[in-house]
Amino acid sequence: MGDAVYRDYDSDALYAQYNNRAMTPADVLADIKAKEAVRADSFRAAATRAQFDIAYGPHPRERLDLFMPPESKSENPPLFVYIHGGYWQWNDKTPFCFLAEQLVPAGAAFANIEYALCPNVSLTELTDQIRRAVAYLWREAARLGYDRDRIVVSGHSAGGHLTAMMMATDWPSFGNDLPAQIVSAGLPLSGIYDLEAVRLTPLNDAVGMDVAEARALSPVFMTPSSPAPMIVVYGGDESDEFHRQAKDLADAWRTPDCAADVLCAPGRDHFTVLNALTEPDHDVLKAAYRLLGIS
Repeated sequence: MGDAVYRDYDSDALYAQYNNRAMTPADVLADIKAKEAVRADSFRAAATRAQFDIAYGPHPRERLDLFMPPESKSENPPLFVYIHGGYWQWNDKTPFCFLAEQLVPAGAAFANIEYALCPNVSLTELTDQIRRAVAYLWREAARLGYDRDRIVVSGHSAGGHLTAMMMATDWPSFGNDLPAQIVSAGLPLSGIYDLEAVRLTPLNDAVGMDVAEARALSPVFMTPSSPAPMIVVYGGDESDEFHRQAKDLADAWRTPDCAADVLCAPGRDHFTVLNALTEPDHDVLKAAYRLLGIS
């Protein structure tokens, strides 16, 4: 063991807690991603009420896809906004549209956000891109066809962090036409909410956070900007640090006026926890339904 750099972890042990790809055999992870890609392609091909690559900002990656529910359930539906993960430096939106498989038929609209990646932008700018996306979706709700008062934001891993950042955003300071509450509820999945832990690992090489930025963008040190309820999800088979991060955020944000609950998905690791959002009998999907106000 070397010297502790964060809590009781030395550098190697800390990296091991957050290096999710190293915890899953390469062939297993490749199989997971291949199956997700097939499902995503199938879902996109079958979508009859969808718009792709809607620009919400000036950067070429400031784009989103929108999937609407069946016409029989399309009168002012709630909107589920999904932010993909990848430690702010990997992935794009397209392979993750399969997460709408259950949500859209049940009556929710589904927005799938893409954003610029580090190191091409700073994490501060990346966060503002997501704010632009959410503000755009609120402003354009009537035209696009969903209820702007029922916008549930969710995301996985880095997207879980960005979900919490949206819930802590002072929206009137971001746009003078914006109300204090844009997000009606949040469902962060396996996120990182104290970024100092990641700053001290090689995962920060591309992100480039310094101490000040890591602190400024750590939701655990913020307060929610509204009483919107939040359910913080983590996988039972994830590392101890992902368990702690989820519990610490909920503990920091929970007040008599703000419900902040924790939901463990037993037997799920960092990658398989995501699929719970597509399984009809899983508590994670049921939590999404509750936050959306649908059954």
